[in-house]
Amino acid sequence: MSEEGKPTYSGYLLKEARKKKRRRYRKLSSELGIPENYLKALEDDDYSFMAGPTYVKGYLRAYSKKLDLDPEVVIRAYDRYLKDQRKEKRTERKKGPSKILKPAFVTLFVFFTFLVFITSFIFFQKNDFTSSTLNESSNDLNQELPEDSEENILYSPDTKSLYEDNLILEKEDTTKNKDPFNVENKKKSLNDLLVINRIKLTIYDDCWVEISDQHSILEYRLAKAGTLIELEGKGPYKIVLGNSQKAQLLYNDVQVNLSATTNTKTNVSCLVLPAGRCSEFTLSN
Repeated sequence: MSEEGKPTYSGYLLKEARKKKRRRYRKLSSELGIPENYLKALEDDDYSFMAGPTYVKGYLRAYSKKLDLDPEVVIRAYDRYLKDQRKEKRTERKKGPSKILKPAFVTLFVFFTFLVFITSFIFFQKNDFTSSTLNESSNDLNQELPEDSEENILYSPDTKSLYEDNLILEKEDTTKNKDPFNVENKKKSLNDLLVINRIKLTIYDDCWVEISDQHSILEYRLAKAGTLIELEGKGPYKIVLGNSQKAQLLYNDVQVNLSATTNTKTNVSCLVLPAGRCSEFTLSN
């Protein structure tokens, strides 16, 4: 635990080690090749403007070694920080919306109940009016038409059976028009299965690699020079590369221009294939 009683995160460990050694940011920045504002952010546990956990851990390892700290201890402290942050966000989500949603839910329920009542009232009133009108009309017809009149032929048993036969034929026609084997839907699902995107990543010098789709992290490691990574799937993919100038990326056998997505200060490239933004890409639960 730190002096303030808060959990000990990686930033606290780095700051205390630097103070003991009486090292300045400017000197450390030139020796490590990491900007001063990044070193300050690492000590303050502020990772909002950094590419992602993969590169943060790379900075933490380099900074820890420079201050004679065990990198694994610092990385575990950083993982503990991420875990606590996720817990806080879940707690805020549970507390925040409930106070607002309760009155809104009650108002919506009352409105829905009132709407159902009005609809039912109008429906039953209309049915009563229609039934009463039909009864009156049928009574008038029975009174006006004699038993042996020609109009009674329209209501004979033979005519009734003919009308029922026509209804059966109409139903058969509509049934024939339907797709009994659901061929169109099967074609669509088959097309979805046939969508396969290929990634081929060639590493020419040591660099961090993180590749993930919307379901899981597929690659997460420090790739050595000469490493070849090939993946196939539906995608989309999020790809984060450190030291991206020493890598070649092919997507569906077409070379991707990594320099267009590389941060010139950190030499880190982050992109989403076939299209999208890294900040909007999230893994599904």
